[in-house]
Amino acid sequence: MKLKLTLAVAVSIAAVLWFLNEENEKISQKAEDDCSGDRFCSFEELKNVYEEGEDWVIATRTEGNQKWLISAIHGGGIEETTSSLAEAIAGEDYPYYAFKGRLASDNFRNLHITSTNFDEPQALEMVAKTDHHISIHGAGGEEPKTLIGGRDQELMKIVKRHLEEKGFAVEEAPEHLDGDHPDNYVNKTKTKKGVQLEITRGQRKAFYKNGDISYSSRKDSTNETEAFKNYVEAMKDAIKEYQD
Repeated sequence: MKLKLTLAVAVSIAAVLWFLNEENEKISQKAEDDCSGDRFCSFEELKNVYEEGEDWVIATRTEGNQKWLISAIHGGGIEETTSSLAEAIAGEDYPYYAFKGRLASDNFRNLHITSTNFDEPQALEMVAKTDHHISIHGAGGEEPKTLIGGRDQELMKIVKRHLEEKGFAVEEAPEHLDGDHPDNYVNKTKTKKGVQLEITRGQRKAFYKNGDISYSSRKDSTNETEAFKNYVEAMKDAIKEYQD
């Protein structure tokens, strides 16, 4: 009886946390350059409260084509699956950066810094050295789709076409998520442009078996679905075409 009660409580808590993260993603930004929905408006503020290695980590890979960067500045538990996807797209071919939340709960509420204010030094150093940048983010919504934005119009068109050819729904991002602000992290390249992908929660659930995007599921690559693999393949093909 006690075991059943404990399990019921655990399931209820997990459901509440899942709902809160979904709601947070929906209201994360009033405007692209507005950090009022975030607890912190700079990395300096965040690191004065939370500890590296325990509450958050930075993952990078600097090898590969130095003209490119694949990033997920809201990785780990902040916007689930974004860092796993970015790392898979980068593979061994392109440099990769991810800021990952590791809190037991409420990663989005406590560790999300909007893209126009994200100023972690290593991230800024890496993006400043590159010409082409693809930044992976998570958006709210149960309909599986990708909202595409940024300032690199040519690369955006190529990415959109390759994703659609693999069966993924792609739409132009709404104004508050369109990634075209000059101060947006995605555009801090040598060319002052990049591509920002806002992937809905419904699409991100489709990347893992049973729609489970919990940490325990994400850390086991065998839980990745064909949708995950096809998405990665589409992105790799888009980058290759753009290079050619």
